[in-house]
Amino acid sequence: MRVIFNIARAELRYFFYSPIAWFILILFLMSSAGIIMGNLLDAAVQQDAMLELRGNAFEGFLNMPLTLKMIGKGLDTVLMIFFMFIPLLTMGVINRDYASGTIKLLHSSPVTIRQIVLGKFLGVYSFVCLMIALFIAVVLVLTFSVREVEVLHIAAMLLGFFLLAAMYVALGMFISSLTTYPIVAAIGTFVALTLFATMSIMFQGTDYVRDVTYFLSSSGRVESLLGGLLNTKDIIYFLAIITFFIICTIIRTKSVTESRSWRVSAMRYGAALTVTLIILIATAIHGFIGYWDVTRGKVNTLHPNTREVIQQLDGSPLKVTLYTNLFGENLMSGLPEARNKYLWNFWAKYRRFYTNIEFDYVYYYDIITGDSSIYKAYPGKTMEEVAEKYAEMNKTDLAIYRKPAEIRSMVDLESEAKGLLMQLEYKGKKTFLRTYTDPEMWPSERNVSGSLMRLMQDTTPTIKFLTGHLERSPFKFGQREYGNHATNKAVRNALVNLGVEADTVSMPPSGAFNRNEVLVISDPKTILDKSIIDSVKQYIDRGGNAIFYTEPGKQFIMNPILNHVGVNAEEGTIVRVNKHDMPHKFVGWISKQGTDMADEDQFFFRKSGVRGPCITAIAGAGVLTYSDTTGFKAEQITTLENNMETWVERGVLVVDSAAPVFNVAEGDFRKEGPYPVGLQLTRKIGGREQKIIVSSDADFMSGGYANGKDYGNAFYSFTLDNRYPVYHNFPVPKDIWLNISKAPARLLKLTLQYGIPALLLVAGIVILIRRKRK
Repeated sequence: MRVIFNIARAELRYFFYSPIAWFILILFLMSSAGIIMGNLLDAAVQQDAMLELRGNAFEGFLNMPLTLKMIGKGLDTVLMIFFMFIPLLTMGVINRDYASGTIKLLHSSPVTIRQIVLGKFLGVYSFVCLMIALFIAVVLVLTFSVREVEVLHIAAMLLGFFLLAAMYVALGMFISSLTTYPIVAAIGTFVALTLFATMSIMFQGTDYVRDVTYFLSSSGRVESLLGGLLNTKDIIYFLAIITFFIICTIIRTKSVTESRSWRVSAMRYGAALTVTLIILIATAIHGFIGYWDVTRGKVNTLHPNTREVIQQLDGSPLKVTLYTNLFGENLMSGLPEARNKYLWNFWAKYRRFYTNIEFDYVYYYDIITGDSSIYKAYPGKTMEEVAEKYAEMNKTDLAIYRKPAEIRSMVDLESEAKGLLMQLEYKGKKTFLRTYTDPEMWPSERNVSGSLMRLMQDTTPTIKFLTGHLERSPFKFGQREYGNHATNKAVRNALVNLGVEADTVSMPPSGAFNRNEVLVISDPKTILDKSIIDSVKQYIDRGGNAIFYTEPGKQFIMNPILNHVGVNAEEGTIVRVNKHDMPHKFVGWISKQGTDMADEDQFFFRKSGVRGPCITAIAGAGVLTYSDTTGFKAEQITTLENNMETWVERGVLVVDSAAPVFNVAEGDFRKEGPYPVGLQLTRKIGGREQKIIVSSDADFMSGGYANGKDYGNAFYSFTLDNRYPVYHNFPVPKDIWLNISKAPARLLKLTLQYGIPALLLVAGIVILIRRKRK
């Protein structure tokens, strides 16, 4: 070891006497400090501006926690700059001795080639670590500027930096041993580093080869560490690749001094590569990968609610079949070239907790029966001719795609959009898991949990909408309908994609209470038959959960049912005169009781104290009055605040004409307290809690009014006892505030970006001049 350290010390000393090394050191500090401290200054300016504009209403940097915003995102750019500097440092590390002749002295001395290579690697890496240490100094300054900074997350980022740097040095040293020309070595190193970064996209359409190039590639390895997830797969990858290139350098250096055939060196290289590949593949087997999520909120790990669902699987195989339609949406993510990304970027976090997952892939081309759009777009062409050109344009082999008749004989996809989707099969049951056209594309944990619950539960919860009286429909997608949030398969938060079915019934469910049934009566426009009203009352008396919506002008239709639970929808329409919109449209405020119903995203942020009141969009509502004479406890969940511009209009209301005028003679009245337009009713019955929602507006849950806005699926979650959907809200980040304002942030940036590099420049000049004099 003494010999190795002596060689390393000599190599490190060489860098301090090299103008290029000093130039790289200073330039790296200037660029990295400029990026990181620039992020700090930008955030400080933004925080100061928002505090001045909004005061206490400013919620901090919720969209991007500052640890990730200022360090993680900045480190991405720093690594790109670092990528360009390494070839300049390693270009002469081996060939310099060949060019100067000192290699002969080393070979003739009692020093082994292994000691030479390890010593040089350690010397170059020590100088690189010095560069990283300067960067760490910048990061330390930044950490004191962020309140509740995630120290472990930063440590994981820096670990990734050190590992990636070691890999770069080992590769650059090997390239340096291949040529006596430093410039050629620098160019070769840059090409080799680029090759390693892009190898994950090479030959991905070829079976067997795709795994070799994917496991050898460095792409995505350091990104997991930057995200705060330590795993043995990526750490062992860096160690294995570093060792591989050091061994290759030893083989190359030894081959120069030996008079053996080139085949001997080739066999040595092949053996080193084979062992490396075996290590990489073996350490990437699911079930043998160790993970440590160092983020405070464990955002790289499945949410505990999702893990609880997965734990219900009994170990039986879960088969996942990916159906990729040549004519469908999200085609590029389903091609063979994207298979490893599909497995590692999407499924890996699920396989971490359930390893018995089998994967299959089916490629086909087809259209929905009756869809003539493809023939109109390409007149005179057959489907086969169009498919041939689509395959050519997307650089995929048409031979792997099944024809329409073949795919239809295999699986029924007529009810689907025939885009990219997965079919899950578990113990003989099957269900679909869809992709979406939004930026996220892949299903979320809610969607996966919902699909798994469908497979494991004997009965799928069903929201049963009463029909036959012109009610809002769960199957229509118009402005006033409920289809978008109920059955629209293209919407990721629709009930159908969260493990819940929606159906219509002409009569309320009969029989004993069923926890998987919820009755919904939404704005009937014709009088309900007495038999239906009696059936609804019986359903309520048996403890059934329900949601009732009424509308102004039709309160008399729903009141026979509402009165049965102690609620009355008063005549008239609440109006608020304003110059921007019609008087019956206003913001409905959601109370604490409302936000406590479920863990919808906005409710979660509200309960976490990082956002203001939750709202919904009301378009025509009446006042609800209530009493507890029926045993139900009534609590207001949606209200409208009272003021002089607000009242209940009982006269003729024309919303698209002149503003209404308050008229006591017509029965108009104002309330002293908030106007209740939504109620939550609960009571104990049969050892459980019965839950009913009443709203005097039905429009707010329609597609035309953002499907309930902040409410989302809260009503359905509440009446399903919060079993569906499976929410996965991670803890709100704490590192969302700076401890520093823009003036000191600007001073720090100038000092670290220009002041310290200037001192290093002076120090470098002094050392180089003294060296030259000696």
